[in-house]
Amino acid sequence: MTTFQKLDQIRQHLQLDQPRDEKPMTAPSSESATGKRVQKNLSILEGDAERLRALAQRDGVSQARILSAALDAYERMQAGPG
Repeated sequence: MTTFQKLDQIRQHLQLDQPRDEKPMTAPSSESATGKRVQKNLSILEGDAERLRALAQRDGVSQARILSAALDAYERMQAGPG
């Protein structure tokens, strides 16, 4: 299982746990919205890049915001319950 497949499973799991009337989780706006921006050369599979683009378009957010939310979810998952 690739890291991207695992992140997709996490995303699907988090969506299943959300109440239907609740808005999707977004990345924290303090540091991420106003912090220093850097350009990273990420090498990802074409299919994952397309999924990222489509998610950003569907939700009306930037691809950077989606990556930030994925990192937040991954860190919470690694921290365990609680």
